[in-house]
Amino acid sequence: MDITKYVKAVARIVNDELTRENIAVANAAQKSGIPRTTLMRRLEHPDLYPFTIAELAQISDVLSVNLSTIIQHAEALASEEGE
Repeated sequence: MDITKYVKAVARIVNDELTRENIAVANAAQKSGIPRTTLMRRLEHPDLYPFTIAELAQISDVLSVNLSTIIQHAEALASEEGE
């Protein structure tokens, strides 16, 4: 799997979940403990600044989604885009 596609897929899944749950990035940053500028960087430029596992765990708590679910959805999305 192309790592660039994967990290972009992770960011897209997180962004889509934030949108679906109607959670603003600033609010997600505050609740997760991830600095707002860091979270914005992760979402806008994942190829340069990918999420760490710790950050994904923090954001998954905010989204009330299992970390493994985010990873599984990102893997599926990256595979679809690779076709």
